[in-house]
Amino acid sequence: MSGQMTMMERLKKAGKTMVDAGAKTMLKTDIVFLDREIKLRKQSFGIEIYDLMEELESNAELNTSQKESKIRNAFDQARKDIAVIQAKKECKIEEMAVLEAEENGQGQDFKIPPSSGTVLTNSHPSGSDDH
Repeated sequence: MSGQMTMMERLKKAGKTMVDAGAKTMLKTDIVFLDREIKLRKQSFGIEIYDLMEELESNAELNTSQKESKIRNAFDQARKDIAVIQAKKECKIEEMAVLEAEENGQGQDFKIPPSSGTVLTNSHPSGSDDH
């Protein structure tokens, strides 16, 4: 009877290995798509900023400070959008680390490392000069 249990355990382990391999493949694919999404958002920001600066250059109704504020707002929005995508990517990376730790037998002793993401605020970077 114990020989059959060993066989069942081996089958369960093989099944789990296949499921984990599939999960890792899906996570890697998700990370590739998130990287692409970050790149696309940066590209759209470039187009948005170019168009905005072109518009502001010919706008005599706004002073320089107001123009800079519009540009800053566009950057802040892009930065927030990218940070959200980056956070999703970090979650996928952490999920992969958990799967790999389980594969290596670390199991429940595995500690998820803290996120390396940065906290965003609406204020200017501390090192910038305010005009």
